[in-house]
Amino acid sequence: MTIERRTEPGTGDVLAAVGAAASDLSTFCRHLIRDDPGVAALAAVGVGFVAGGGLASPPALRLTGSALRAAFGNITTLVALDLVRRMIRGESLEGDSLGHGEADIR
Repeated sequence: MTIERRTEPGTGDVLAAVGAAASDLSTFCRHLIRDDPGVAALAAVGVGFVAGGGLASPPALRLTGSALRAAFGNITTLVALDLVRRMIRGESLEGDSLGHGEADIR
């Protein structure tokens, strides 16, 4: 039975790998900013959001609350409009929202 000796990377190897990764990231960011500045700005906002506390920060809580209220308001409006449309056409309220239910034709 032979014992295999594993060599662990030294401090110099780790620092060289981190330096290479940082260089690759820098090159990627330069290309991204030059080729697609909108995506780069959105990524910067996302990183800032996470670094600033994410959803736990007061501005994020206000923004999330406003977005949810707006989304639920829009959904409620769409449901109400669909119900009015069905009522005008005389359709049954049974079935799914895609109109696959039985139509109540009078």
